[in-house]
Amino acid sequence: MRTPWRRKEAPDPSPGPGAYLVTPDLLAWATAVDATGLSDKTVKTAEGFLRDYRRMTSLIARREIALRLRATIEAQVNPPPPSTVGSMDVIATVISVRRKQLGLG
Repeated sequence: MRTPWRRKEAPDPSPGPGAYLVTPDLLAWATAVDATGLSDKTVKTAEGFLRDYRRMTSLIARREIALRLRATIEAQVNPPPPSTVGSMDVIATVISVRRKQLGLG
């Protein structure tokens, strides 16, 4: 006989395969960054890159574009992202933060 109040197993707290964890550095920067200084051109370039980067066949070109875009973003936001945060995370985060800060999304 099974008792209805008896707890089964505790759920596994570890994320499953493919789960993405936000690093503390990225989270701290995302809450502090002012992304309202991003130019419309930078935003359009970043959105296009995020939309199309998976189809880029050259990994070297993809990395180069991401690094150039990151440098552009670093010059337009305050504070700049920590060096421990990857370029793709920087690009995606500032687009999301800018939308929130401007009330666009």
